[in-house]
Amino acid sequence: MKKSFEQEVNHLENMVNFINNYFNKITRHRASQTAEIIESRAEMVESYSNVVDYEDGDIMDFMSELPNIRIKEMQFTRTSELLEFLQSIINKPYFGKLIIDNEEVYIGNMTFRDDDHNILIYDWRTPVAGLFYENIIGQLSYKVPNGETIEANVSERRQFIIENSKLLNMFDSDMYIGDEVLQRLLTDTSQTKLKNIVTTIQAEQNVIIRQPLAQDTLVFGPPGSGKTSLAMQRIAYLLYHHRDSLSADKILLLNPNEVFNDYLSDVLPELGEDNVESSTFFTIKNKIPYLRSRKFEGLTENMRRLEIEDHTSYKYKNSMFYLEHLEEYLFNLTHKNMYFRTLMSDEGALISREQLKHDFYQYANSVNIRARIFDMRKKLIKMVNNRVKLKTQSLYNEMKESDKYIGEDHELKQEAHKKAVKMYKKVHRMILHYRFVHIENIYINSLTHKNTRLETIDSIKQNNYKYEDLGPMLLIIMYITDVRDTHIRHVLVDEVQDYSNVQFKALKTYFSRATFTSLGDLNQRLHLAAIDPLNLKNQVQKYLVQSYRSTNQINEYLNTIKPNSIESVSVDGDEVQHINYTDLIQSIESIITNNDNQIAIITPSRELSTEIYEQIKDKHPTFKHLQDEDTIYNRNHLILPYYLAKGFEFNTVIVVDSDEYSDRQNVHYVLASRATRHLYLLNKQ
Repeated sequence: MKKSFEQEVNHLENMVNFINNYFNKITRHRASQTAEIIESRAEMVESYSNVVDYEDGDIMDFMSELPNIRIKEMQFTRTSELLEFLQSIINKPYFGKLIIDNEEVYIGNMTFRDDDHNILIYDWRTPVAGLFYENIIGQLSYKVPNGETIEANVSERRQFIIENSKLLNMFDSDMYIGDEVLQRLLTDTSQTKLKNIVTTIQAEQNVIIRQPLAQDTLVFGPPGSGKTSLAMQRIAYLLYHHRDSLSADKILLLNPNEVFNDYLSDVLPELGEDNVESSTFFTIKNKIPYLRSRKFEGLTENMRRLEIEDHTSYKYKNSMFYLEHLEEYLFNLTHKNMYFRTLMSDEGALISREQLKHDFYQYANSVNIRARIFDMRKKLIKMVNNRVKLKTQSLYNEMKESDKYIGEDHELKQEAHKKAVKMYKKVHRMILHYRFVHIENIYINSLTHKNTRLETIDSIKQNNYKYEDLGPMLLIIMYITDVRDTHIRHVLVDEVQDYSNVQFKALKTYFSRATFTSLGDLNQRLHLAAIDPLNLKNQVQKYLVQSYRSTNQINEYLNTIKPNSIESVSVDGDEVQHINYTDLIQSIESIITNNDNQIAIITPSRELSTEIYEQIKDKHPTFKHLQDEDTIYNRNHLILPYYLAKGFEFNTVIVVDSDEYSDRQNVHYVLASRATRHLYLLNKQ
C-alpha cells in the first residue's frame, strides 16, 4: 500500500532527526579527537623539547611517536569529512523512492547507513538506484559490480520536492522527471493535459541525456526548453554509466563566457558529481604555446567593434567557402606555399628560412606535413644541443685562459654551460613551440579576399589579432603540428549556434579523442555578422519544441518577434510591460521597488550599464555591474550589457532602450527570453 503524504512527512522527519542525532554524536567525537591531538602534541613538545643527544635513544623515541600522531590527525580529517557529508544531506536527504520487491529504496545524492550499517539512503549512482532512471515500472533488472544480473520488480517510482528538510510535494510517475521546473509544473497543477505534456518533455530530454558516449549529438531548442539543465544531467549520466573509463576531469563544458561558467558551478556537486572543467572557445588559445604571445581580441570586444565597423572580413573568415578553400590550401602545402622563419640565437643565424623551406621539400611526397615538421623539429633541437656543446667548450677555453675567472675546473665548465644555454634559450623555445614555422604567413597567403588580406597583415604587424583570426590559425597549427588535447573524452558545447564552421572544425580537431554534445537555438544567434549555418556531419540531431521556464505571456511576446518559435507550456503571469520614460533612473527604481527578487537590467552598451550602475549603486547596493572581464556571477541583482546576457535567466528583466534592437531580431529575442516572470521594455518618450 502506498504511503500517504503525511506518512512520507513522518518518514522524512524521522530521517532528519536520525541524521541530526548522528551529526551531534560525530561532533562530540571530533571534539574528543581534537583534545587528544592537542594533548599528544603538548606531551611530545614537553618530553622531547630538550633532545640534543642523538645517541642516547631519545631521538628514536621521538621519531616513533610521530606516526601515532599522524594516525590521529588522519582520523580527525575523516571525521571532519563525515560531518561535511552529513551537513550536505540534511536539507535534502533524498529525492526519490522505489518500491522494489515490496521493499522501500530511498535515493539521494550519497549513500547513508545507520549504526548497524543498514542502508537508509542509496546513492543515485549505485546499480540498484539505476532503476530509478528507467522509463518504466514493472519487471526490470540491474547488474552488480561482479557482473551478476539481479531481477527486480519495481512497483512504484516516487519523486519528492524537499527543501530545508521539509517535504513540500511529491508525485508518482512511471518516468523520472529530472528538471526542477518540470517538477514544479507537475506538482503545481492538477491539469491532466499539462501533466501529460511534462511527461512528454521529459521523455524527449531523457532520450538526449541517454545518447551513447560515442555518439555526437546536436540539440536545438527554444529558450526555456531546458537545454542547460539537460546538459548537466547528461554529464551526470555519462559519469555514472562510464565510471571505469570516464571521470569529471575528462569532460569539458564550453560556455559563451567566463561568467556563465561560474553560474553553473554548483549544479554538478548538487547531483553528487565533481565539477567538470568549464572553458570558452577563446581561452583554448592559452593551451597552444605558439599563440601565447599573440594578443587576440575577445568575443565581446569583437561584437562591440563590429557594431561600428564593416563585417566583410569577419563573414569571409567564418564562411564555409573559406573553410573549404583553407582545407584545400593546407592539403597542398606538401607541394607549395610553405613558410618558415629564420632562427636566430645570440650567436647569429642558426638556420635560414630558405634552408628550412628547402629541407621541408626534400621529404618524399608520401611523408605527410606533420611527420615532416616533427622530424625537422627533432633535428633542429639536436642542432641547438650541438651548438650549446661547442659554445660551452669555447667559453670554457676562454675562461681558462683569462685571469678574470677563478675556481675549480668543474665550476668553470658549469659556468660556461650555463652561459651557452642562455645564449640559445630563446631559439630553443621557438623550436619547441614550432615557431620556426611561419603560421601567420601561411594564414595570410590562404586569404583570397584582397582587402581582408591587407587588413589582416596590418593587424598582425601590430600584434592585434582579431577574434575571427583564432579559428583559422588554430586549424593551421593543428594541421601542421601534433598539438592536440587527447585527455578530454567528451565536450558539451552550449550556444552552438554562435560557432562558425571554421571554429567548430577547430574544436573537433583539437579535442581529437572526444565526442560532442552540442546545444543551441538558431533564433538566439547573438553576433551581428551573419555566417553560414553549421554543416555538421555524423551528428544525431534532436529538437525540443516546448518552452516552460517563462510565463505564457512572455512566450507569446517572443512569438511576436520570431513567429511560431515557441510552443508555450507554462503558467500565466503578468503582461509584458512597455514603458516610455522621460527619466530612466526613476523608471528603473520604480520597477525595482515592486520586484525585489532576481532582477537584471540589460543595456545596449557597456557605457550605459556603467552610467546606470553609478547612479543607483548607493541607493541599491545589492546590484552588481557585470562586465566583460568578470568571472564571478551574482545571481540576484545585475546590471549588464546585452552581449553578456546569453544563457542566464532572471525573474524580472528590464530591457533598456529596447527599440535599439528593432532591426536585430535575434538580439531582441534573446534579451526578452531572459525573463521568467516579469518583462519590462523601456524606451525614451
